Amino acid sequence: MPLTAFSTSRPGEFDVDQILKKLAAETGQTYVSIDKIPDGWREHLKSDLQCPACFITGAEVVRGSVVSKSGKPSRQSYFRFTVPGHRTGCEFDSPETANVVPENLVPLGESRSSLTRAVRDLVCTGIELGVFSQTSIRDMREWFFNTKVASLFVVTLDPRTFAWMSAMQENASRSHGALPEGVEITPEIAALTNFDWRAEAAKVVRDRYPQHEVNMRAVLDSGIRMFGDPGKRCESLVKRYSGRAVFDPTVLVDEYQKTLRLAEFIAHNHPPLKSTKGSTGSVSVLAFSALLLFVSGWDMPAAIAAFAKISPAVGTANPELGNVMGLNPFHDYQAWSTLKQLQDFAFEVPDDIDIKAQRVAAESALRAKFGIPPQA
Repeated sequence: MPLTAFSTSRPGEFDVDQILKKLAAETGQTYVSIDKIPDGWREHLKSDLQCPACFITGAEVVRGSVVSKSGKPSRQSYFRFTVPGHRTGCEFDSPETANVVPENLVPLGESRSSLTRAVRDLVCTGIELGVFSQTSIRDMREWFFNTKVASLFVVTLDPRTFAWMSAMQENASRSHGALPEGVEITPEIAALTNFDWRAEAAKVVRDRYPQHEVNMRAVLDSGIRMFGDPGKRCESLVKRYSGRAVFDPTVLVDEYQKTLRLAEFIAHNHPPLKSTKGSTGSVSVLAFSALLLFVSGWDMPAAIAAFAKISPAVGTANPELGNVMGLNPFHDYQAWSTLKQLQDFAFEVPDDIDIKAQRVAAESALRAKFGIPPQA
């Protein structure tokens, strides 16, 4: 249920209010309210407007909610596509997306920050110079959608994988100082004043899961970043999308690397962005960089040449040209890539992942075996 839709007859992207005002101007009829849209307009919108993500037609207008006391809308009017309905994989194929911009789309019309305004100016200038158009932006979204639906996979990774791997990593650390492999505890060893029972208990627990060492080595050798921020975000995605078909971003690894390099170059060579903190990795700069590469056939020299044409000309373009939804096809790329790679390892997580409790029980059993009282 998107806030905007793409008009095929007047190439461009419009929200509900914008398209209805255009129809009023074109037909000479008065636009009173959404509740009183002429039937002819409704039929035109159904055949003319496309979903900005999956490009099906059949648009219907849904009036925004109004807060009674203030009189201000609590939810903006939006478009609904029910017949034939959204295609599989479309971000708007859910009631939850009504009045919500998907995370990989960038509303350049909402210039709420200096960074977004700077990118909006670049987009407006690029359109005015003919480097690309709103149709180009629409075509890029369609390219991405088709790429996405051709590479869908179902999230089957056990969401406990992250807690399990983290707990086992901690356990491995705690086992430092335990007896070397092949050396058993003897009564003499057990009688040592400073014998580290906790390390030995951690070793007992570690040895229960020999396959974990193999899995962990495979993860480290592959360079997968499953700990820290990428891992936390990945875990969140696993819980959110478990059992659902999602996009495999690794099919766009080359395009991703090029976009990162171009975004870094643009952020350092366009004055309004160079003075803005965090511009290199921002979604709007990545979206603009990906657009330049897309219209340049993913050729880096051509994309930089296009930027060199646009950047000096910024400042005179019609700002209305930027009323468009940009696309960052690499939103959460690292997290999705981590998820896909971890899932390909087909890890098996045991039923009992409370490693701390297992260590406590193992230490208690070891002490009892040698008549050593529990530690106070």
